[in-house]
Amino acid sequence: MFKNIAIISKNDDNSVKDSLDTVINYLDKKKIKYFLDNNSSILLNDKPSTNIEEMKSKCDIAFIIGGDGTLLRSAQYLSKANIPICGINRGRLGFLVDISPDHIEENLESILSDNYSVDERISLIGKVIRNGKEISKNISFNDVVIHSKDAVRMIEMDTVLNGKKLYTVNADGLVVSTPTGSTAYSLSCGGPILQPSMEALVMVPICPHLLSNRPIVIGMNSVIEIKLSDKSQTNASVTFDGQINVPIEANDTIKITKGKITLKLIQPPGINFLSILREKLGWGFKP
Repeated sequence: MFKNIAIISKNDDNSVKDSLDTVINYLDKKKIKYFLDNNSSILLNDKPSTNIEEMKSKCDIAFIIGGDGTLLRSAQYLSKANIPICGINRGRLGFLVDISPDHIEENLESILSDNYSVDERISLIGKVIRNGKEISKNISFNDVVIHSKDAVRMIEMDTVLNGKKLYTVNADGLVVSTPTGSTAYSLSCGGPILQPSMEALVMVPICPHLLSNRPIVIGMNSVIEIKLSDKSQTNASVTFDGQINVPIEANDTIKITKGKITLKLIQPPGINFLSILREKLGWGFKP
């Protein structure tokens, strides 16, 4: 049974307070110890807060109140300490935050009574290499996105897969996505939806100049190298889960591989990937 709970709330959003109050009232009633991040502390009229490093050493589960972005930002830190995460949805679609604001208490009761499942998701490691030296290394659970910073300029990228050239693409950018991220930016760029259990990644060009540059599904253990062509005179960046942004230059290489760290998502009873797709994408509902 989970005994020490981390509570992390969406930044600068008072709309999460109702859900936060419900969680805190439940934990107080059950006399379960919890630790608040700074934003939760502010929303609760400056109750004592705990920094992320202390949470990593003291907590055995984290409840994230917000949307997928809040959960992914928290996962950047908590996953490295092997702390499982459960999301309470106060965002928009919310493919990763499973608990509805209308069913918080019943789901907390199930999870804290050991009635839950663990959905384990893979990570990607992205390295930026400049002049043969690694200048940045970051983790992502959704996607690694190489993109133009100039509004109307394409970038040219040479892509290598497992040591062999794949293609050169002129586009607004390129998404390399895990199965988890296949319902995020990758999907909006025309990529396929992958089941979370699939041992696969997907590479999706963003608005490619040639219609023949289509999404491609590749093996999970692939080594992907994307080089920003020396012909590219456009400002570009590589972004990890929409949270960490690293500027890149012509001739920089972004090397992407499967990471060793996994994200452990705690799911209450009755939640599964197919039910989430039906709900979030409106499948099966008559107009």
